[in-house]
Amino acid sequence: MKPLLLQNRRKKLRKHRKKLRWQKKQLLLLKRKLLLRNNQTVMITGKDCIVIGEVTKTHGLQGNVVITSDTDFLEEFIDEPVFLLLDGAPVPFFIADNGLSVRNHKSYIVKFDYVDTKEQAERLAGAAVMIEKSLLQDEGEEEWAEEEDIYRLDGFTVEEQETGEHGEVIDVADYSGNVVLTLQIFGKEILLPVSEEYIKEVNAEEKKLLVSIPQELIDLY
Repeated sequence: MKPLLLQNRRKKLRKHRKKLRWQKKQLLLLKRKLLLRNNQTVMITGKDCIVIGEVTKTHGLQGNVVITSDTDFLEEFIDEPVFLLLDGAPVPFFIADNGLSVRNHKSYIVKFDYVDTKEQAERLAGAAVMIEKSLLQDEGEEEWAEEEDIYRLDGFTVEEQETGEHGEVIDVADYSGNVVLTLQIFGKEILLPVSEEYIKEVNAEEKKLLVSIPQELIDLY
C-alpha cells in the first residue's frame, strides 16, 4: 500500500474513532440530563463501584478540581462516567473535553461537565472518586489484548458478526499506543481498532475472531 494512501486511511480512521467517542459521551450526557430532569437517581450503588481517589480541593475559578489518585484509571477510562460520593450516594459526572491534565505523579486537575464555577466545585471537595467495578472486570476479560499477546492475532481467521463474511488478519500494528488490525475482508483491506466495540469474541485455540465492522468503516475503504 502506498504511504500516502495509508496515511489518508489512518487519518480517516482517527476521525471515525473520535466521532464514535463523541457519540458515546453525548449519549451518556443525555441519559444524565433525563435523570436529573425527571428527578430520578442513577441506579448505581456504592457496591457497584471502586474508590480510585478523592477530590481534595478546587483549582482556579472555572470549576476545576484537584483529584488525588494512586492509579491512572482517570486517564484509562476518560470516556466513562466518574462517580462522586455525595451525601452517601454515587453521583455520575463526566470529564469535559480536554478536561483532564496531570498535576503531578499522584494528582490530576479535572474539569467536569456542568461544573463551571468555584462555588459549584467547592461542593465536590472531599468526595470520594469512584468508577464502576465492571470496567475493571471487562479489562480483565480482555487480557488477550495486552501487548505481549496482541501480535499473536496475526494470521487469525475473521468472521463479521452481522454479514457472516469471512476474512483474515494480515497485520497487527501499534499506532502511538492504538493497536489496529489490518483485515483482508469484503475484497479489501480494512483497518480495525482493537477494542470491545469491534472485537466481539476471540477463540485462541481455533485462531478465530468474531468482529463487528460498522458499515461506515467498510465504506472508508
